Amino acid sequence: MRELIRFLRTNDLKTILATLHRRDVHPVIQFFKYGLCGVAALVVHTAVFFLLSRFVLPALTTNVADDAVRANHALINSAVAFLFSNTTAYLLNVAWVFTTGRHSRLKEFFLFTLVNGPGAISGFLVQDWMIRSLGWPTWAANAGYVLPNVLVNFACRKFFIFEK
Repeated sequence: MRELIRFLRTNDLKTILATLHRRDVHPVIQFFKYGLCGVAALVVHTAVFFLLSRFVLPALTTNVADDAVRANHALINSAVAFLFSNTTAYLLNVAWVFTTGRHSRLKEFFLFTLVNGPGAISGFLVQDWMIRSLGWPTWAANAGYVLPNVLVNFACRKFFIFEK
């Protein structure tokens, strides 16, 4: 983190932007770029999840009698949102963070999704438990979906899927 702060302080905006567009950057800067891609994917996931929860399969009401139905709807909405956010994350990581070439694009996307799977599944389970057992509001339970993903996904993507 210190290196990133030092880099930002010692360079002008033009140099910073040029560096951010390169792929051969220090791992700290690469992780920062990866984080920005993750934030974009999170925005997509959250938008799709809440749009579905509001207009397609209602999951935002907090009536205790409906917690099981709300949890089921939230799970389905989250799974659909995952498809959109996973695709967004893949496309942004390919375009901006990692170098492709170790595998074919189809295999690369499959591996990318496979690596994201355990984090997503654990997030689904945590979200379901928070709604079904604790009666938490859907928006709060959705936040629990995010936590299991970041570090494991970065390491697996960096070392097993992409070349650099």
